[in-house]
Amino acid sequence: MKINILKPFLFFLILGLTACSSNDSNEDENSIPEKNSYDYYVNTAMQKAIDDLGITIHKGLTPPNVEGVYAINPFYCAKSTQPKDTFEDLEVGVSTLTLSNQNTAKLSVDFNNFLIYSIMFKNETWQGKGSFISGEGNKFSILLHSNGELESNNSVSKFQNLIILSGEIDVQNNKIKGIKNLQMASIMSDDYGDPHKTLIEIGQGRLFTNSYAPLQ
Repeated sequence: MKINILKPFLFFLILGLTACSSNDSNEDENSIPEKNSYDYYVNTAMQKAIDDLGITIHKGLTPPNVEGVYAINPFYCAKSTQPKDTFEDLEVGVSTLTLSNQNTAKLSVDFNNFLIYSIMFKNETWQGKGSFISGEGNKFSILLHSNGELESNNSVSKFQNLIILSGEIDVQNNKIKGIKNLQMASIMSDDYGDPHKTLIEIGQGRLFTNSYAPLQ
């Protein structure tokens, strides 16, 4: 008789534990930030660098259309968190910024920035597909984990950096003319060992600015 009573008790006990485990698993899955969110890209260390650089973040779920190819000349380093950085307060070169394949529903856009240095014989590329875009009105911000390359005559250094691009689209007669008050932050997240010793330190960043980047 005791055995018959015990069996149903054990069945419901196991069933209850299984349900709790399933709920915990669902809670863990729900706690992972989605790719189209600020928290997906920014951890505590990155947030400190962002605060130190002082870049503006335009949040919102209705960003403007930003597609186009823009000329950033000069590509000016307004601020750096790297100690004794020779780039700070220096026009380092010119860059071509390409924003394409914007998806309004997914809040995504493809990003490519190609920089030609004027202070040394090097060029640098930052790129990423499906980057997160936020904003409202004509103001926007783009966040991505970029696959970067710094190329010189003798070497190619690969790395990953957090890129934040902010600005305001200049629209005249319903046509994009350029980006006003452009800010672009680059924060090193992985230097893959920096074998050529050419990269900024992990966790350090630079802020580049330009008052107006025209559409090419």
